[in-house]
Amino acid sequence: MTFIVYSFIGWLWESFYCSIKARHFVYRGFLLGPYCPVYGFGVAAVLLLVPEHAGTLLNLYFNIVVIVTIIEFVTSWLLEKLFKMKLWDYTHVPLNIEGRVAVPVSLFWGVGCLLLIKIINPMIQEGIHDFIASTNNLGPIVLAGLFLSDVLSTLFFTLTTKKEVEAVVDTSDPENAAIKEFRLKHLITNHKSSINRTKVLQLIESKPKQLKHHNLSRIIKNYPNLRFHK
Repeated sequence: MTFIVYSFIGWLWESFYCSIKARHFVYRGFLLGPYCPVYGFGVAAVLLLVPEHAGTLLNLYFNIVVIVTIIEFVTSWLLEKLFKMKLWDYTHVPLNIEGRVAVPVSLFWGVGCLLLIKIINPMIQEGIHDFIASTNNLGPIVLAGLFLSDVLSTLFFTLTTKKEVEAVVDTSDPENAAIKEFRLKHLITNHKSSINRTKVLQLIESKPKQLKHHNLSRIIKNYPNLRFHK
C-alpha cells in the first residue's frame, strides 16, 4: 500500500507541476492509471532500507541520498533498455553520471525524503492502516491487481506500437540518442517539439482509434520534450 500511495502522490505532484508549466492539464506518467511508480519505489525503498536508528539527521540524510540515487539510476537504465525511453537527462547538470543521476538532484531528493520520513509519512501510514481495516484487507489486493493489469497492458501497447514508431523516426539527428526530457534545463517552459515527435503524432492521428495508439498519444502529448530513436 505504501508503494501505491506514494506512486499516486508522485503522479499528483508531476501532473500539478507540469500542468502549470504547460498552462493546461497534463496527465503525467508512463502508465495508464494515476501513478508514477518511480516515486513509490523510491519512498518504499527509503522506508525499508534506511536504518530505523540512523543516528543524527545528517546520517539519516546521507543514507537517503545514496538510496534515491541508486533507485533513480536503475530506473533510468531499465526504461532505456526495455522501452528505448529516457524520461530525464541530467547531462548538463554538474556531477552527473551518464545523465541518469546528478549530485545536486540527489541532494534535493534527500531533503524531500527527510521531511517525508519525519513529518508526512506517519500521517500517511495511519491513513493506510485505516483504509486496510475499513476494506477488510481487500483494498490493497484490488489496488495491486489494477496496478499489475496496468503494467502488463502498457507493456503490451508499447511493444505493439514500437515498429510503427521506428518506421517514421529520422535517425539523422545526432541528439536522438533516446527519448529525453530535459527537466532541469526547462524548469519553466517546454522547448520546441522535435521533428520526430511531430511525425509520430501525425502517424497516430492517421491510424484507426485503438487503445494502444491512444496510450502512445497520451504519453507523447504529456511529455513535450521527448526525443525518439530506432
